[in-house]
Amino acid sequence: MKSATKARLTRIQANILAAIERRLDSGESAPSYRELREQFGWSSTGTVRDHLQALARKGYIELSGPSHRHVKLRRERPRTSRIPVVGRVAAGVPVLAEENIEGHLPVPEEWAGRGASFALRVNGDSMIDAGIREGDYVVVRQRVSADNGDIVVAEIAGETTLKRFWRSGRTVVLKPENARYEPIEVRTDSSAIQGVVVGLMRNYDHGKRSGWRPPPIEDSNL
Repeated sequence: MKSATKARLTRIQANILAAIERRLDSGESAPSYRELREQFGWSSTGTVRDHLQALARKGYIELSGPSHRHVKLRRERPRTSRIPVVGRVAAGVPVLAEENIEGHLPVPEEWAGRGASFALRVNGDSMIDAGIREGDYVVVRQRVSADNGDIVVAEIAGETTLKRFWRSGRTVVLKPENARYEPIEVRTDSSAIQGVVVGLMRNYDHGKRSGWRPPPIEDSNL
């Protein structure tokens, strides 16, 4: 299949393809159905099979062997963009100020889109039920507003937090996706939206098994 006929990837398909590429680029075999199921938090390997078959139909991988469980990358790969990785953000300092940038991360080109984007490394488990784990990188499109239900990076009293956004009148509720944590309720003029999450990059076993390592940055306070 020629690259010109390839369809665009969904976010989860791009994540799966990135996980496969990291393993193969490190000289190991592609992750198994079971490993991908555990990595992405799915309950069935059938979900893995469906996404891999979609990647094959779009021309990014080839499936062969028993039950089509052998994965081979096509020669052509999706275009990527490098976006800055931001560490701790000081109050009053623009999020993409030079002093905040601690490295760069390659992401699918469509994630970066138009306008400024950045990545943050997640520290903590307050968004675990949304599939966002400690050590992940969230890809954030810089915005000063958000729609109800968006996952946002927000600044409250000089601290940066990652939560789901809800607004009612002059009140903003920043809701964690973990029953162990309480929602944060503030007035609209007491919080500042720094961006909306548009993608997620997961470190496969935090880089221990695949040989892949994240950029050398400090954890953010998300």
